[in-house]
Amino acid sequence: MSVLFIVLAAFGFFAIIQLTFYLGIFTRVIRWKESTNENRPPVSVIICARNNRKFLEDNLLDVLRQDYPDFEVVVVNDGSTDGTIDFLDNLKKEESRLKVLHLDIDERFHRGKKFAQTIGIKGAKNDILVFTDADCKPSSNQWLKNTVKEYSNDTEIVLGVANYNRKIGLTNWIVQLETFHTHLLYLNFALAKMPYMGVGRNLSYKRPLFFSVKGFASHQHLLSGDDDLFVNETATKSNTSVCLNPDARTLSEPPRSLGAWVRQKKRHFSTGKLYLAKHKLMLFLYSFSLLMFYLTAVPGILMSIDVMATTPDWLYTVIGLIGLRFLVQAIVLYGNMKKFDYLKYYVVFPLMDIGILLIQIFIGIQGYFSKPKRWNS
Repeated sequence: MSVLFIVLAAFGFFAIIQLTFYLGIFTRVIRWKESTNENRPPVSVIICARNNRKFLEDNLLDVLRQDYPDFEVVVVNDGSTDGTIDFLDNLKKEESRLKVLHLDIDERFHRGKKFAQTIGIKGAKNDILVFTDADCKPSSNQWLKNTVKEYSNDTEIVLGVANYNRKIGLTNWIVQLETFHTHLLYLNFALAKMPYMGVGRNLSYKRPLFFSVKGFASHQHLLSGDDDLFVNETATKSNTSVCLNPDARTLSEPPRSLGAWVRQKKRHFSTGKLYLAKHKLMLFLYSFSLLMFYLTAVPGILMSIDVMATTPDWLYTVIGLIGLRFLVQAIVLYGNMKKFDYLKYYVVFPLMDIGILLIQIFIGIQGYFSKPKRWNS
C-alpha cells in the first residue's frame, strides 16, 4: 500500500502542476484584449535576406503596401548571388519607402544574420523596429497598425504571431501542431508577465533597447538567437506586450520536408541552453510535469485496480484526476486554437501534448549538443 500511496501522491502532485499551468497560464491568450491605443509613431521594418529573391518578389510588396502613415522598409541584402541586388535596386526606384543596404560578404568569413540585422538596425531611422523574414507575408495591410498599437508608455517589446501556410500531408500537420504549441507557451507566458522568447518572423522592439544591451554582444558567437535570445535577455514583466490580432500575423512557407523541419528545430533548441535560469526552470517544470503525469498515471491505474476490492476510492480518484485534467485541457486548448486559427487541428489534441513532448525531447537532446552552421534567410 505504501508503494501505491507514493505513486498516487506523485501522480496527484504532477496533475495539480499541469492543472495550474492550464488554468493559471494557458488561459491568458483566451482572455487577451487588444489595446485601444491610436498612436501612430514612425516605424522601420527590417528584413535580412540572403539569396531570397523569389521570396522577396512574392512578399515584399505586401510589406510596402501597409496601411500606415509613416514607415520605411529596410532590406539588408547579405551577400546574395541570386539576382537579389538587381531586384531590390530596381524596386527601390519605384518605392520611396524602401531602403536597401547591400553587404559584400566573403563566404569564408561569413558573419551570419546577427551582423546583417545589426547593420539594418543601425541604418534604420525610426525608434520602433518591426522584424520579419524575406519568406514571410503579412496577413493583411493592417499588420503594422495593429502591432504598433500594442505599445504603451512602458512597452519596449511586442511579440507577434507567426504562422506557417497550411499544406496537405503528415509533415505539415506535425509542423502546424508544434508551431501552435510554441505559440501556446511563449505568448501565454508573456501575458502572465513571464516573457522568455520571441519569433523573428513577427517581432517588434525599440531601437534604444537594442543599443542599451550592446545588441547581440552576449550571444554574438552563435549564429542563431537573434530573436529568442535577445528577447530572453531584455524582456521583463513590464516592458513586453503581445499582439494577437488576426490581421497582424505573418505567414511563411513551412519546411519542405520533415528533415528540414528537424534541422530548423535543432537550431532553435541549440539556443535554449542560454536562456535565463528562471526560464529554463519554468519550461522544464512544464515539460517534466507533463511527462511524469503520464508515467505515473498508468501504474497508478494498474495498481489501483489491484486493490479495487479493498480500496475502490483509489481508482476513482486516479480516473477522476485524469478526466479533470483532460477536460480542462480540452476547454483551454479549444480557446487557444480558436484564437490562433488552429481549430482544424483540434481533433488530435489528445495526442498533441505527449507527441510534441517526445518530439521535442528527441530534437532537444540533439540540438543541445549541436550548433548551426549558417543561415539562409
